[in-house]
Amino acid sequence: MLRVRSADGTRIALHEVGASDGPRVLMLHGFASSSQRNWVDAGWGRAFEEAGLRGIAMDLRGHGDSDKPRGENAYEVERFKEDVDAALEFIDAVPGEKIGCLGYSMGARLAYRYVGEEPGVFAALALGGLPAGEPFEDIDRQMADAALRGEVEPTGGTEFVVQLAKMLPEADPTTLLDLAFGVARTPFDPSVHPPVSPTLFMTGDKDDRADDTETMVPLLDDARFEPIPGRNHINAITSRKFKAGVIEFLQSHLG
Repeated sequence: MLRVRSADGTRIALHEVGASDGPRVLMLHGFASSSQRNWVDAGWGRAFEEAGLRGIAMDLRGHGDSDKPRGENAYEVERFKEDVDAALEFIDAVPGEKIGCLGYSMGARLAYRYVGEEPGVFAALALGGLPAGEPFEDIDRQMADAALRGEVEPTGGTEFVVQLAKMLPEADPTTLLDLAFGVARTPFDPSVHPPVSPTLFMTGDKDDRADDTETMVPLLDDARFEPIPGRNHINAITSRKFKAGVIEFLQSHLG
């Protein structure tokens, strides 16, 4: 593991996942997770090693081994894009090298936005569990803070965010709320700057948090959708079908 510094000084952790050589893939995990939880524990390291893919897994700011600055301002969308810039500076692709990107949930949303504004950076984009709207748009900060204090039972989208923020013992729930509300300042709109890179969408067919993923396919020039059978938003990441689909797609575009 190593850390790179983003534009605002935040240290972003990068982890090697998979093969020691081969086509490189930047990996972006979901909200309230980490590279360890999302990729290593879920078996992606072994799958990438067997496939000859070299993953560079980034702990998003506020997660894992990356810094966890306080305040919503530290988690605006532009800060996350700058973190990707820092990771890519470390990757330092040589001319002609094909780099892939794999994102799940919030990481998929970041990848979609980044590639839409920076066409040509990635040769292929694999996105899992990506809803077509902004999942943090209708959450209530006052309710969320009160729920963390045990004063109220949260409802609606706030309930799901609080549940995720409290799910892992190593997480900082208050930081994760700062993150959710910071990101929500710029609601996700997939019609704005859709990626031009070949894109694979995959979502669990039991995922009620991203049951509209397929509606984004017509917005892109080169995209397709594949369901992940029997999986929801939380457990899709461990699916062998998901891994196989992503690996086949990345190999076909990066080889």
